[in-house]
Amino acid sequence: MPVFKPVRALERGLDILQAVNEQDGMRTQDIARHTELPRATVFRLLETLEGMGFVSQSPSDDTWHPTLRCNLLSSGFLDKAWVGQIAMPEMTKLGKKILWPLDLVTLADAAMQIRETTHKISPFSFDVGMVGKLIPMLHTAGGHAYLAFCPDDEREALLDTMRRTGKPEHELAHDPVAIQQIIDRTRTQGFGTRTEGYKGHTCSISMPVYQESRPIASLTVVCLKSAIGYDEMVRKYAHRLRRTCDMIGAEVTRTAAI
Repeated sequence: MPVFKPVRALERGLDILQAVNEQDGMRTQDIARHTELPRATVFRLLETLEGMGFVSQSPSDDTWHPTLRCNLLSSGFLDKAWVGQIAMPEMTKLGKKILWPLDLVTLADAAMQIRETTHKISPFSFDVGMVGKLIPMLHTAGGHAYLAFCPDDEREALLDTMRRTGKPEHELAHDPVAIQQIIDRTRTQGFGTRTEGYKGHTCSISMPVYQESRPIASLTVVCLKSAIGYDEMVRKYAHRLRRTCDMIGAEVTRTAAI
């Protein structure tokens, strides 16, 4: 039986940290509802946790995320933390150089989810509020990059899931010739491409981000067709995109091994 009464502030802080870890990308009001705590209390404790380095607020949409410092509380690497702690700083650096917006997408069921973006700092931004949105894997550069370079068994499982959904965006999964063409083209180029179809006023190229030898995300640069041609976009930005993906992947791998 405990000698002292529980410290309520500590309990509340840990409840909030657990909520952020379990549901990455929550806003302050969402956390308040989840924990049944006053919003002012939640915000004060979030700022305390942020000051201690355990959570961070996304510069894109004001959502809260666990940080790599949470590794001190467990023996494993928290997959959710690397997006804000490792990927976003490198995306920001590249975004300031090339000016066009960048999107980081990760696998979400049989789609890709936009996890972070540099739209807020891009002078050429044309789509805002994209963080958290799902985009079709088979019709986007980021989806092609992930599908082409993920392990064979994972690819087959993803395609099988798509075939069973009946969703219009998954219809292409029933065409093995078209799927193989996507895979072959992406592997030959070293990056995924999109020049028409989904958001047809834009074109994009995307490259995988690896943790060791396995892709964990795709990083995409998106341009307006009216401003730059596809060939020029590849010539100007493909090598820079690859370098940034390599830096992110190397740091994720290094951190995961700590």
